[in-house]
Amino acid sequence: MKKKKYNNKRSVFLDRDGTINYDFGYVHKFSNFKFKPHVIKGLQYLTGNKYLIFIVTNQAGLAKGKFQLSDLLRLNKKLNIFFKKKRIKISRISYCPYHPKGLVKKYTKKSIFRKPGNGMIREIVKKWNIDCKKSFMIGDKVTDKIAAKKSSLYFQYAKKNFYTQVKNIEKKIFNNC
Repeated sequence: MKKKKYNNKRSVFLDRDGTINYDFGYVHKFSNFKFKPHVIKGLQYLTGNKYLIFIVTNQAGLAKGKFQLSDLLRLNKKLNIFFKKKRIKISRISYCPYHPKGLVKKYTKKSIFRKPGNGMIREIVKKWNIDCKKSFMIGDKVTDKIAAKKSSLYFQYAKKNFYTQVKNIEKKIFNNC
């Protein structure tokens, strides 16, 4: 079997709630989805510079019965339509519905896909042949940082100006390659 070559495209992994949008608790409707400052400009910058953009998000609200899977899928669909209109290409939105203290039986369990586990990231890295040395992650919680570290990704906590942050990370990573 032929060994797969790494994808030379740059990749960014983003947490969702608290990173690209304000975390109001169990956000599952597009009408309640409020982007943080300069996120759209930053995502357009990443798209224009040929980054693969992946959103990796824990969605414990499913396990806790706060919303249904259909609500999350509807939100993801509306987000993708919105992003497309803004000339932003999101390669994939991955979510983990599991939580060990859930109320919905099928989602109540421990899972390597729930951050700080890195199952979502590992799955994407394998499927897309990502070179983690050319990739980074931004999140707002220590669980994001741990998942990034387990995946050998450069990590930063979300800052006030997303656009400036991604440009500065790009300089830091690619000046060291």
